[in-house]
Amino acid sequence: MRILHTADWHLGHRLYERDRTEEHRAALAWLLQTIEEERVDLLVIAGDIFDVTNPANQARELYYDFLGKLIKTRCEAAVIIGGNHDSATMLDAPRGLLQSLQLHVVGAARAQVQSEVLRIAMPGKDSPSVLVAAVPYLRERDLRKGQFGEKSEDRLTAMRAGIRQHYEEVAAAAEAMRQAGEPIIATGHLFASGATDAEDKKSHIYQADEHNIDAGHFPDCFDYVALGHVHRAQSVGEKDHVRYSGSLIPLTFVEGQRPRSVRIVDLGKAGEKVSSHKLEVPYARNLHRVNGPLESILLELQTLATRYLAEKPALQPWVEVKIQTDTRIPNLRRTLLDAVRAVSDAEGDRLPLEIVRISTERQSPVPQDCGTPQDTRQLNELDPEDVFTRLLATEGGDAETTTALLSDFRTLRNWMNDEMTAE
Repeated sequence: MRILHTADWHLGHRLYERDRTEEHRAALAWLLQTIEEERVDLLVIAGDIFDVTNPANQARELYYDFLGKLIKTRCEAAVIIGGNHDSATMLDAPRGLLQSLQLHVVGAARAQVQSEVLRIAMPGKDSPSVLVAAVPYLRERDLRKGQFGEKSEDRLTAMRAGIRQHYEEVAAAAEAMRQAGEPIIATGHLFASGATDAEDKKSHIYQADEHNIDAGHFPDCFDYVALGHVHRAQSVGEKDHVRYSGSLIPLTFVEGQRPRSVRIVDLGKAGEKVSSHKLEVPYARNLHRVNGPLESILLELQTLATRYLAEKPALQPWVEVKIQTDTRIPNLRRTLLDAVRAVSDAEGDRLPLEIVRISTERQSPVPQDCGTPQDTRQLNELDPEDVFTRLLATEGGDAETTTALLSDFRTLRNWMNDEMTAE
């Protein structure tokens, strides 16, 4: 049987307040076409279908429109789990209706882990069915009760133990249900130790990195583990069958410098070798980062503008500019736009690219006797953790205290995110 593993769609996402609907629409259309061309039997979506817990109607329409088209393809079934950005209640609300269409949704952890194990019929395949341990994003309230005065290190240790126990219990339930030769797939939406998330770790998108387990903690009965949450496609801890598919579209300019992908998995009977390969998702909109002194940036912008005047892409490329300078540059945005207009059609209203963000950084180091360089970034350019780190720096304190306070901050932030998604 053939599985397509995808995750982290983040429908409704906005990049510096720019709408991403058309990019998502194009990616989902490609996904439907790929399901047909690759003869996919089972679709697995490993969490973060939406970018926020209360997505706009347009984002919901994209989701349900995709599902409506999916059931008309050759794909036998789909398994969809909730991620840390999703509202479990919203995903689960139409569960009964969707299940009748072989679209199986597990938005939140079930009170009885057996309910997370799904048997999906696969008529005409090597195995007539497959078991899916459909484990969604596990919130703290799914795993344990917090204790007053508990140290953050103890809390994280207990969280990790709770995640391991949950997977052990769901694996035991799956093995108890397993028929001869029936393979088992597991899902998860978490940060597994050994994964690389260096693309954009500071992004608001990563909200639960501390709740991790090792790749070796997934029970051996799982023939394949389909993970979401980390947006860079990769295997985990040298376990080729434990994988992140990567996000469907780039959610930051940093992510836009790497291909996005889905994973095609070929699965036989239980215990047989699993083979898989990556399929790159074509970009509907290119994202560029242009860094350097002003003169080189102006030349690069003109090169990009010339390229896209010739290519005429359907969606206008976006550019993030970071200028290295020691002095304030007056009328900076106008200067950059004039460079683009210089090679553009003077009669046209639409430029061949859009500059969506401009920032500056010092070109040369500040002499030691000049004090700390002033950070010119605006508050909306900073991650909350950056703001807290700067507060700690101004307050002073030893490294041990700073590390402990930062850990507590992350704990509180993750708790707040969980509470915001509580129904």
